[in-house]
Amino acid sequence: MSLNRILLSGLSALAIVTGTVLGAANAQDAAPQTPPPAEAAPQPEAPAAAAPAMDETKLKSFAVAFLEVTKVTESYKPQIEAAGTTEDQQRLQQEAGEKMVEAVNKADGISVEEYNTIIQAAQTNPDLAQQINGHITEAAGAQQPAQ
Repeated sequence: MSLNRILLSGLSALAIVTGTVLGAANAQDAAPQTPPPAEAAPQPEAPAAAAPAMDETKLKSFAVAFLEVTKVTESYKPQIEAAGTTEDQQRLQQEAGEKMVEAVNKADGISVEEYNTIIQAAQTNPDLAQQINGHITEAAGAQQPAQ
């Protein structure tokens, strides 16, 4: 249960912050505008590209990247909450978003675009979300002995 919560909160955090990094700092205020473009689906290649992107190797890369993104989220969350002004919060959100993008880019075998595709698919596919949770658990276990 807690892994599902972690997965969903982490996915939401990255989706929000990635939007900020891509120059959409105001996109958080305009959240209702986000679903219509997804509904319109102007890129017919996206669904076709999503299927091959869901192989085990890609999902394992996603899990590793997800754990790194979660670390960034956890390190910035208190700073953002403690920020005195909206401008400081936005600056910290931007900085966190950039660090998240860097974390995904540093993970082998996955791009930010693929990461976001997997996030979107996991939000609507409970079986995929469960499969991802398994990979995250496995990746987290592999990272713990290093500490």
